[in-house]
Amino acid sequence: MVWICCSHRRGVRVRLKLAYSLWPVPGGYCVAAKPMWSRRRDRPRDRRLPPEEEHGAASGHASTLVTQEMNGADPTPGGRYLSEWRIRRGLTVAGLAMRSGLPEQLIGDLETGRDWVDQRRILSAFATGLRLDPAELTGQPYMPYGSDHSTVHSLGWYARRYLARSLSADSAIRETDREQLAVLVDGLQASDDAGDLVSAALKVPELLKLAGSPQSGDADRGGDAVRAAAHVSVGRLLRRLGYRDLAWGVLTQACPPVEARPSVLGEEVRLLLDMGQAELAIARSAQGEADIPAEVLLPLAVAHATLGHEAESERLLASAHEKAVDVQQRSQAASAGAFAAAERGAYHNVLDRAAGAVCLPAGDRSALLVLTASARARLGLYRAAAEDLAAAESIAPLHTRLDPLARELVSVIPVRTQEHAAVLDAMAARFGMR
Repeated sequence: MVWICCSHRRGVRVRLKLAYSLWPVPGGYCVAAKPMWSRRRDRPRDRRLPPEEEHGAASGHASTLVTQEMNGADPTPGGRYLSEWRIRRGLTVAGLAMRSGLPEQLIGDLETGRDWVDQRRILSAFATGLRLDPAELTGQPYMPYGSDHSTVHSLGWYARRYLARSLSADSAIRETDREQLAVLVDGLQASDDAGDLVSAALKVPELLKLAGSPQSGDADRGGDAVRAAAHVSVGRLLRRLGYRDLAWGVLTQACPPVEARPSVLGEEVRLLLDMGQAELAIARSAQGEADIPAEVLLPLAVAHATLGHEAESERLLASAHEKAVDVQQRSQAASAGAFAAAERGAYHNVLDRAAGAVCLPAGDRSALLVLTASARARLGLYRAAAEDLAAAESIAPLHTRLDPLARELVSVIPVRTQEHAAVLDAMAARFGMR
C-alpha cells in the first residue's frame, strides 16, 4: 500500500492511496497500481441529481434507498445493478419507465428479485434509458475469481498492449510465420469450441505476436486470411468476457480478404448485438452483398427478433436452414431459432427449437442449455431448469460461470424451489457470487 501526496492549487495537500495488485497472466504476473476505488463497486457514486429531476427523484445514500425501496427479497445480479444505476442517475421507477419505455411493474419486479432479464431487447432498453453500455447492467467484465478466471481475464491486458503497439509499430506478419499462426488459430478455435477457455487464452499472447498488422499494399492473401481468422478468434473470446470495446478494436485490425469477410462480419454483428445495437448490426450487414453469407444469417436473425421483426427473423432462419449442408450447421440454425424465440417470450418454442440442436460445440451447447434453463424456469419447471443449468456447467464450466443469464438463474431458481437449493448454492460459490 502506498500513499502519494498531491498538491492542490490552493495549497491543500491531498493524499491518494494506491494499491499494487499482482495479476496472474499466462507465463507470469503483471503488477498494476490503481486507486482504491478503481474497482467498480468501490468507485465514488454520483449522487447529484439533474435539476429537472431533483424534486421527483429518490434522494439519500444509494444503499439506504435500495433497502427502502425493496420488500426484503434479494434481487438478482441484474436487478441489483439496475437499482443501483437508477438511483445513481437520480431516477424514480416511474422516471426510468418513461425513459426506457418499459412498465414500472417490470422494474419493480427486477429490483425485488421477482423477475429476471433473459431478453436482449429489455436489457438494451434499460441501458438506453440509463445511458449505459448493457455490460454495466450485467457486471461485465467480472472481477477474476479463481486461477482459471484470472488467466482468461488477462486477455484484456494483452489486447490493450497489442492495440497500442499496432498504432505505433510495424509488426506485419512474416511469410515464415504463417504456418505457425495457422496452427495457433486452429488450436484456439478447437479449445474455444470445446469450452476450454483457459487453453484458448494461453494461446492468445503468441497468436497476437504473430498476427501483427497488415502492411499497406500487402498482396499475401493467404496470410491475410489467417490473420483475419486470428482476430476473429480473439475478438470472440474478448466479447464473451465482456471486453466489448477491446473486441471491436481487435476486429478492426483484421483487414480480411473477400473470402474471409463473412466470418469477420458475423462476429461484428454478434458484438453489436451484445452491445445493444441491433439496428447497427442490421445496417452493417446490409452493407454487404445481397446474398447474405451463412455466417451472418443467424446472428442477423436474432437481431431482427430483438427488434420485434418476427417475419424477417423467420425468413432469415429458414434461409439458414436451406443453406445448411451438415448436421452441425442445422443444429446452429436451430439454436439461433431458440434464441430468437426467447426474444419474443415464446418459451415453449424455445424448447422445441433447442431440441433440434443435436450437434453443437461444447461452448455453444452450454449457452443453449442456459437459455433452456431460463425458458423452463419461466414455465415453472424449476427442477428441469436446475438440471439444465448444472449440465451447462459440467460441459463448459467457465463459459457458464461467465454467462450473465446463468448468474441470474443461480439467484432466481433457489427462491422458487428448495429442491436444488444446495446444488445451486454451491454453484453460486463457484461463480464467485458468494
